[in-house]
Amino acid sequence: MAFSRAAWGIEIGSNAIKAIRLEREGDRVRLADFCVIPHKKVLTTPDLDEDEMTRLSLGQLISQKTLEGEHLVISVPGHSAFARFAKLPPVEPKKVPDIVKFEAVQQIPFPIEEVEWDYQTFTSEDSPEVEVGIFAITRDRIQQRLSLYAELGLTPEAMTLSPVAVYNAMIYDLNLEEFDGPVIFLDIGTRATDVVVASEGQCWIRTFPLGGTHFTEAIASTFKLSYSKAEKLKYEAATSKYAKQIMQAMRPVFSDLLQDLQRSIGYFQSLHRDRELKTLVGLGSTFKIPGLRKFLGQQLQVGSIRLDEYRKIAVKGREAASFAENTVNMATAYGLALQGVGLAGIDVNLVPVKALREQVWHSKTKWFAAAAAIMVVGAGMTFLRPLTDQARLKSRVDNVVQSTLDRGGEFRKEYDSLKAQNNIGFSAENMRRLVDYRSIWPYLVNDAAMSLASTDPQPELLGNDPELILGIDPKLRRLVQLAELSGEYHGPEEESTTRRISITMDVVLSHDKPIEYLNSTIAKWLRDNAQRPDVPYKIIASSILCNPTLLEAVVVTEEGEQTRLATATNAPRRPRNSGNISGPGLIIPEESSRGAGMRGDRTPTKKITAPGAGAGSLSRGPGGSGAPGGRGQQTPSRARTRTNPTDTPGVTRTVTGVDGETTEDQNPFLDNLDKLAPMPESPKSYKPGDTYYKAVVTFEVEILDLNAPPPAASDQASSGSRQDEESNS
Repeated sequence: MAFSRAAWGIEIGSNAIKAIRLEREGDRVRLADFCVIPHKKVLTTPDLDEDEMTRLSLGQLISQKTLEGEHLVISVPGHSAFARFAKLPPVEPKKVPDIVKFEAVQQIPFPIEEVEWDYQTFTSEDSPEVEVGIFAITRDRIQQRLSLYAELGLTPEAMTLSPVAVYNAMIYDLNLEEFDGPVIFLDIGTRATDVVVASEGQCWIRTFPLGGTHFTEAIASTFKLSYSKAEKLKYEAATSKYAKQIMQAMRPVFSDLLQDLQRSIGYFQSLHRDRELKTLVGLGSTFKIPGLRKFLGQQLQVGSIRLDEYRKIAVKGREAASFAENTVNMATAYGLALQGVGLAGIDVNLVPVKALREQVWHSKTKWFAAAAAIMVVGAGMTFLRPLTDQARLKSRVDNVVQSTLDRGGEFRKEYDSLKAQNNIGFSAENMRRLVDYRSIWPYLVNDAAMSLASTDPQPELLGNDPELILGIDPKLRRLVQLAELSGEYHGPEEESTTRRISITMDVVLSHDKPIEYLNSTIAKWLRDNAQRPDVPYKIIASSILCNPTLLEAVVVTEEGEQTRLATATNAPRRPRNSGNISGPGLIIPEESSRGAGMRGDRTPTKKITAPGAGAGSLSRGPGGSGAPGGRGQQTPSRARTRTNPTDTPGVTRTVTGVDGETTEDQNPFLDNLDKLAPMPESPKSYKPGDTYYKAVVTFEVEILDLNAPPPAASDQASSGSRQDEESNS
């Protein structure tokens, strides 16, 4: 990309347009001008014409600042493009472009001829390996943006990803040698969050679709407010008299953000096991929410700081306060301007080559016109008439040519429209690949059973004598019951070419230190058996989590009922796909006790029967005779195993629909079955005053072999026998 002595970096965000003009002075820059223009309405406002609102805001920018003839670099949101990283085999430097193109075809989930892409290589002095970052965007998206800018007379010389611009700004402005190890730059935007890890001159980027608008929507839904009022209330939470209620409404989004961030950090560390993440730098206006920075620092156990000033650029005078107020939002514009003046660590440009050539020719048009004018003046007296006749003929020819070009353009648009309507992409192939992993699930079920067996339960707990079961103190019971086993498949279009399955184990136990106990038994078994011969996958050790924030306590009352309390870690359990959540020490209300999403809707109830004594009991589920059941709608990419049936035998069962309407489902078959073979109630395994816990253990597996046969029943039995022998010995 051609560089200039001065350049504007322009970020068109969902909340505002931020622009910075830098002038280069040797290897340093000077901030010459800046501008922040908020949109009249946030672009995520429902039923808003985003293009029209963007035109209005850009019109304000053009009216306030002179951009004609300036070098412009504009950002592309991270969620609208792709960033992939891969390690190249040792090859000669001249062969790197060919290897990178091959990697791009493999990494980009679109045909290569339908995207604009660029790359950047990273090398380290202490390693011969070459890592490449591949950045791409579909041509339809980039052309739509260029057309919108062209309507206002803006022709950017370069366009790059927002997280790339953040990386460029931070490595230039901050002295990363002052930090111990890699640094996480967390840019929480309005629509999505960019995770940028800077490490020894290398970069790693991941974007996930959760941002400030999700906090706003949570407030709007809880307090029944309009989007604009909820947006205002979000930033006034610290001074509002309803601060506690506002933070309670946003707590589910806090948990979702933490889970996505933990997943991203875990994946990075699985690729770079020798690098420990200790520092997190927060950017974006969402970090103004009170308590967010402290929450992330405590949960991730890293030092968390918010970027409040820059070291190498500053504004003096009456505009200094305005710039300081917007510092946390200006990193992307800062990095874009640095790329324009040639001081960027990553210099990638997603503007099509054809558009760049047109810009070059357009800039030379005035010189061609001047040369033609001189020639006309010099030969005017002698060749006036021939030139006049030629001009008349040329105008007629131009009209015919232009008419032909216009018709060709119309045909081209019709062709593109038909092609877009009939391009099914890779959906059919992805659906077909779902059946490739049928043989893997039995192994996962077997591993779940073996990890549960590693707790070495007392023999009394595996029997059917209630007196013996009640005779063992719940706090000392070495028993973990599986309530639900589910998995979610992640294809190669994620962060790498590997295929993975995320496993979730919902378990029930009564040990007095549930998280430590799970870590020392189930989690330890998974770590010790991460990779074994003849198993078609390996367990990713860094992904094994016992999720203390999802721990839920249930107390048996004097009346024999079960009361669900907040978690022992003072962080409430987040219902799946639900905004309802109970605070510390509060009973979950009846209407919020229904879960949705992966585990299906559950019938509202306040009465919960204690877990049964038998490990893996299939009689009434882990909740005993009164435990609530549920039947979820499964997507094709998820698999699930329950250890409890969803329906209690009987004549009638109550079914609650998604809209809240309750109906009674008559089941004569179950009625007859219950009369012929009545099923006794499960024995109570807890006394009044006892407490048991519901916990969630999660981990990921990386698929290695799709052709492995499922484990035989005899193999599982022999494995269980061997483990029993080891436990007895």
